[in-house]
Amino acid sequence: MLGTPQFKRPESLKKLAEVQIREGIIRGRFRLGEPLQEAKLADELGISRTPIREALVALHLQGLVKIFPQRGAFVFTLSREDIEHLCGYRTILEFNAVDLAIERDRRAFLLDLERVLSEMSVAQSNDDFERYLDLDADFHDAFFNFCGNAYLKDGYQKVGDIVRTIRTYLSRGPRRTDKSFAEHEDIVKFLTSGQLGPAKEVLKRQISRGERAYAELTNTSPNSFSFDNSSQPKTNSIIFT
Repeated sequence: MLGTPQFKRPESLKKLAEVQIREGIIRGRFRLGEPLQEAKLADELGISRTPIREALVALHLQGLVKIFPQRGAFVFTLSREDIEHLCGYRTILEFNAVDLAIERDRRAFLLDLERVLSEMSVAQSNDDFERYLDLDADFHDAFFNFCGNAYLKDGYQKVGDIVRTIRTYLSRGPRRTDKSFAEHEDIVKFLTSGQLGPAKEVLKRQISRGERAYAELTNTSPNSFSFDNSSQPKTNSIIFT
């Protein structure tokens, strides 16, 4: 008779590896383009290479990992054209999600944005950068949580972790959250006063600034870029939000 543990254990190990590797990519502990060696990851996580391999395949399907035959797995990289398309995709989805969220449940939507904004203020005051970036993601996720359209939400989730990873790389340096926080405040202020057009203008400016910052970082490399965790981008006042 087949017992449950034989099925649950491998799946849990694969999920454990997937979560840990995804977190390492999103937080910037793995560089963009860095090789992800199965043996090294297995040793670090204390598990066999099989669940590591399965986790890398899952992350490949999510766009966070690139797998090349005979070469292995690597953290994703984006070309300038990729980032341009990504920002355009975000703009289309977020504009539509905001429209629907306001139309569907304006009061609950704005209350949630105000809650997230308040927590962002605390994280900023505490200089808790990782927490701030998590809340930044929550702010944009709220558009889709309240839009009532599962297809829009699913479309955004497909690129959500890629956006979070790029945000980590482009959001370093002193006073890095000041501009971002002010813009989030403006979005809430405009939406609260019924000024949907100006709110979208601020949102578009946020997204397009990430595209410009990425272009600056790739000046010396036309197709893609990567840099290690100690690197400080020249655009240290830019936050990709």
